[in-house]
Amino acid sequence: MTNSLDFIGDIHGHCEELRVLLKKLGYVESAGAFRYPGGARSVVFLGDYVDRGPRVRETLNLVRAMRDAGSAVALMGNHEFNMLSFWQRNGAGGGHFLSRFKDGFLREHSFNKVAIHSRTVADFVGRKQEFLDALDFVKTLPLYLETESFRAQHACFDADAIATLRREGITCFADGNFDELIARANDEDFEFEDSLFNPMSTVLKGPEMYLPKGEYFTDAEGVRRVKTRIAWWLDPKKASFSELSFQPGVSMDVKEEVPSEVQARNFYGEEERPVFFGHYWLTGIPKLVRDNVCCLDFSVAGYRGDGRLAAYRFDGEQRLDESKFVWVEAI
Repeated sequence: MTNSLDFIGDIHGHCEELRVLLKKLGYVESAGAFRYPGGARSVVFLGDYVDRGPRVRETLNLVRAMRDAGSAVALMGNHEFNMLSFWQRNGAGGGHFLSRFKDGFLREHSFNKVAIHSRTVADFVGRKQEFLDALDFVKTLPLYLETESFRAQHACFDADAIATLRREGITCFADGNFDELIARANDEDFEFEDSLFNPMSTVLKGPEMYLPKGEYFTDAEGVRRVKTRIAWWLDPKKASFSELSFQPGVSMDVKEEVPSEVQARNFYGEEERPVFFGHYWLTGIPKLVRDNVCCLDFSVAGYRGDGRLAAYRFDGEQRLDESKFVWVEAI
């Protein structure tokens, strides 16, 4: 893999913005896929193609066409994982049956979950086989990408989580028995000794810590939360609770000590190779988190309608350059 790469963050069905961004980056649509002239560059998509936006089916088709043409690598996001779980029957294939799921599937069919997934389903009405093909495509999406020059995944690069996945021989949900693998990834209560909940959740959703008793916040979709996402590139032994909390747009004025189990976590050091990810709903003009930490989710699907679809043009540099962001406004 070359180092001439364009990392693109969460798309969430905003295919029109994706097309504009690819053209701005110099990609040309030919023979059914966007390609960089002469194959001099390629894209790394960081996951979350489905849900929320108006053109999910078209987004998946565009990403898949680029993947199949060799002009892109497409990683899995937590929304693709959620989609697979939403349609997977609990105990399918005669494998693990998880008692925490009461309605027959590995993702609860609550009002909130159905509402989030409704845009995706609506875009495939009358196209059942195409939707089933899309599920099969999603199963093939790698969970992470690592070279000598960079690391990339949807949410968090955690050495322990990646080591576990490697030890298990898992690069995507098409590795081995899917029914068994998706159940293991959803085994949050560790009902079975081979649970993969921790590494899968860490890579796709990022680590979290509980708020002090009685504290909570309400997210953009109206869900009451008692856990906050962790800034996994900070040393948890040296950061305050508020500094370690990474919930853009939410004030975390918490005076409590960081829980001991969180302080014991490893973190992504300043001397590590650059890492690229999405997931965290940043706002404003794209900028670096740190000179080796680059989040590319700038809320193109945000409810306020003022987000951006962002890319970073990477050429192997080990200290990232903020001037190499490229973005388009939400349409």
